[in-house]
Amino acid sequence: MTLLVAALLAADTLVVGVLEGPASLDPHRATDLVSAAVAVNVCEPLVRYRDDGSRPEGALAAAWATLDSRTWTFTLREGVRFHDGRAFDADAVVANLARLRRERGFEAAAARLGPAHVSVTLPQPNAALLATLSQPYFCMLSPASFAADGPRLVGTGPFRLDSAAPGEILLVRHRSPGGAPPRLRRVLFRRLPSEEALGAGLAAGTVDVSLSLRPDTVARVQGHPGVALQSRTGLNLAFLSLNNERGPLREPLVRQAVARSIDREGLVREVLGGHGEPARNPLPPALWGYGRLTRALPYDPDGARRLLARAGHASGVEATLLTVDAPRPYLPTPLRLAARVRDDLARAGVRLRLVQAPSWPEYLRRATEGDYDLALLGWEADTMDPNDFLSVLLSSAAVGTTNRSRYRSRAMDALLEQARHGTNQAERRRRYDEAQELFQKDMPWVPLYHAAVFTAYRRTLRGLTVGPTGIMRFDRVWKDE
Repeated sequence: MTLLVAALLAADTLVVGVLEGPASLDPHRATDLVSAAVAVNVCEPLVRYRDDGSRPEGALAAAWATLDSRTWTFTLREGVRFHDGRAFDADAVVANLARLRRERGFEAAAARLGPAHVSVTLPQPNAALLATLSQPYFCMLSPASFAADGPRLVGTGPFRLDSAAPGEILLVRHRSPGGAPPRLRRVLFRRLPSEEALGAGLAAGTVDVSLSLRPDTVARVQGHPGVALQSRTGLNLAFLSLNNERGPLREPLVRQAVARSIDREGLVREVLGGHGEPARNPLPPALWGYGRLTRALPYDPDGARRLLARAGHASGVEATLLTVDAPRPYLPTPLRLAARVRDDLARAGVRLRLVQAPSWPEYLRRATEGDYDLALLGWEADTMDPNDFLSVLLSSAAVGTTNRSRYRSRAMDALLEQARHGTNQAERRRRYDEAQELFQKDMPWVPLYHAAVFTAYRRTLRGLTVGPTGIMRFDRVWKDE
């Protein structure tokens, strides 16, 4: 047995298998799930959501209060220190929020009210502030690390960053005063070269747990006696984006026709291998604002043709479908999905020509600039608040960034603003219900499906929980060898 294999099999070392390394070890600049998974075990946010996603609870903040959802006050935990020995206090929070303003455009003014008290003032009321602050990307870092060269990951969490090399990120246990240390001594994020290698590592026990798996990897480990597999509908949505500024797609009847042309059940069965569920709303069903009263979107090619005729396109329409061979968690086989969507729409008289972009960055650039007719896109929730899903995809203010359908609606903007400003969750829910009804009427883009998310782990692991957004914390995990 080699020294590397022996280290991987050690009872006090957890090996997390990934197929891609973290995009950044600076969480304030990161956007990917691997970066978030590393950060959440080294750093802590002010607040986090309970494991069941039901409500926020304190992390580095002991309490908070607001009267109008615009001005908030936070009371901080006392006696906490960063891994570099510096104190976590109000000055550190103000410095972090100022940096988040620069790095992520977080529009808030933070001020020190006392050593353990901070005020946060927003330009407009935002009931989703706690959900935003709960993200791993908003965790608190030691201000001394801001100017450091290399990794900026110096937090207050249960593990500290020990080393970062290509393909391996090593975290080691941090013993904080007054708190119980993790039972694990080390957490190693190890990049595997392929899905075959990841599946083989799980089966052999050289990988203990893996983040969200692709369907091919699931098939390799399913049924293995030493591997447990968890499945849930993810906080994601794959959708067919329609450029609302292009040709016939400007017309709601044409967009409704496109929506009726797609066999969502068939997509789930043939593209996802049955691992998912058809979509009807612009929200994943696990989010609290999901519209339960909206109707299912029917597969009705004949009805789609009638809608096209009513819109003056009895002979059908022609358009391009932008594609790219770059799998995403919600688009595991994008070219296969594109061909399936093309064939569905052809039956209803919408004739698509596939245009393939050379890379994901180029694909995203064209979609963001509106240089397309139709495109396959998706979104994953970073928080448990509907605002962080709906506003980025449907508000007029997001045209040119994340609203790639270029949909503009004063009525939708008003509903989203009222929901964002509300302080009563029941009232916010009513506004989101109305927004989803309006969405189905305007159909700015077409919901396709919610892909299932899988977590595989060795059966010797104990205490493993997966957070509501799919992020795993390892402070309560141990191996029962």
